Amino acid sequence: MSNVKIKKIVYKGWKETIEISNLNIKILVVPEIGRIMYYGFLNGTNIFYENEQLEGIKFKTGDFFKENNTSQAPNLGGNRLLPCSEEYFNILTGSRHLPDPFINASSYNVTFLKNGVILKSPLSELLGIQLERIITISENGTKVKIQQKLTKQVAAKNKSIEEIPLTIWSLSKIKTPNISYLPINEKSVFEKGFLIPKWPDAKNNAHINTAINNSILELKSSEILPQKVGADSKNWIAGYLDKTLFIEEFNFDEKNSYPDGGTSVTMFGNNLFSELECLSPEKKLNIGETICYDLQWSLLRIEDKNNINSILQNL
Repeated sequence: MSNVKIKKIVYKGWKETIEISNLNIKILVVPEIGRIMYYGFLNGTNIFYENEQLEGIKFKTGDFFKENNTSQAPNLGGNRLLPCSEEYFNILTGSRHLPDPFINASSYNVTFLKNGVILKSPLSELLGIQLERIITISENGTKVKIQQKLTKQVAAKNKSIEEIPLTIWSLSKIKTPNISYLPINEKSVFEKGFLIPKWPDAKNNAHINTAINNSILELKSSEILPQKVGADSKNWIAGYLDKTLFIEEFNFDEKNSYPDGGTSVTMFGNNLFSELECLSPEKKLNIGETICYDLQWSLLRIEDKNNINSILQNL
């Protein structure tokens, strides 16, 4: 008899939420907003940040969320996917802060499996793409496997959008306070092994909270000011809070180009949350072509955070 249990529940107003659990962990998948909103130990708390002000809200596919009469990307929390780098948002939506509204926070179709679910996004009328995620958990332990595929289904809305290179960009918002970690690539394309990008409309304050310890970059979460670090890290990114280490693992591709000058991982944060971001290599797709990019999550209980660096060295 399987240890994996799957059931529908109502979660904070979302009536189609799917709870997937084993003897150690549970995750909550919310098809109404196309996200994984909960990941944690059965006897613990959610590792992910959740915005209480947007609980239970459903968004109309293809429409921008408006707040104070201004179009915005809704800050829901949890884990989501985007199909292109922020560098191209201006071309796509006319604002560097607005991702594809057909993909971000839209309602996804769901198919049930014995140990998880398949989520499939709406077709983006802007990019002409569709995303699919096969989300499964292990019989025992804390591992969550996420198989991801981006498929070019039809032509983009116009020629300028057609020229945007595509990527599978996974963003996990975790609670604060925390410490985030990434490994420094010995053959990094960045001078210091990482990049603190400059923003046109705000100051990036990551230098205040960044330290290097045995070739691992540590970023303390911000109490007030926004911050962001990017790197061409191999294989993992991690975050530590509430005596729990959250690890996201991926395969690093030496042969293909990553977004934003070679960035495979990014850590972004402010006083509300920290975002651990994993990006696939990017490329322009013809109709029928795909990008595949898989993740594996795990949780570790860590009583003494001084042990974290040695644990991460062995990944």
